Parts: sequence; C-alpha cells; structure tokens
Amino acid sequence: MDNMLDMRKRMDDGTYDLTLEIGDNTYFTFYESITTDSAKDVVRNYLYDNDDDADYKNVKIDYNKNRHIVTINAKLDYLNGEHKDYKYRGSM
Repeated sequence: MDNMLDMRKRMDDGTYDLTLEIGDNTYFTFYESITTDSAKDVVRNYLYDNDDDADYKNVKIDYNKNRHIVTINAKLDYLNGEHKDYKYRGSM
C-alpha cells in the first residue's frame, strides 16, 4: 500500500509499538470501512511485504477525518527470534 508512514518504538520489555499512518484516499481504495479486521489485514500485509517475522496483537484503528489520516497501532513481538508462517500470524 502506498502513501503509508510507519513508525516503531522499542519498549523496555523488548516489544515494539508500531504505528502506521495511511492517507484516507489510499485506505478507502482497499477497504470500505474502518474496522479492526481491516486494520489487522493492513498490519499483516505490511509485515509480509517487509519480510518481517513479528507476531502482532492489540491492533487498534482510528480515523481523523480533518487530517484525512487513518492511523493503525499494533504491538509487535519477536519471541526468541522464532520465525513463523505468515498464514498463522496474529490469530487470537
């Protein structure tokens, strides 16, 4: 997905906070509404496209209509450097 800004912050417990900011025109080209399921799909695709082996959880989405930005936040975890198959990642 184009028109996306990604930011990561390393936490003291070794996890990372991931923030993805996407222009609303770009977001709504792919998704019809602001839902947690679509946010999880964006995170899953972002990790896959970047060959990132993190597990993700606590996915949240917010839409700022005034700024025309969709913001997705997630917690990323890299336990023991263990690589997993993407099709099972993030299942709760």
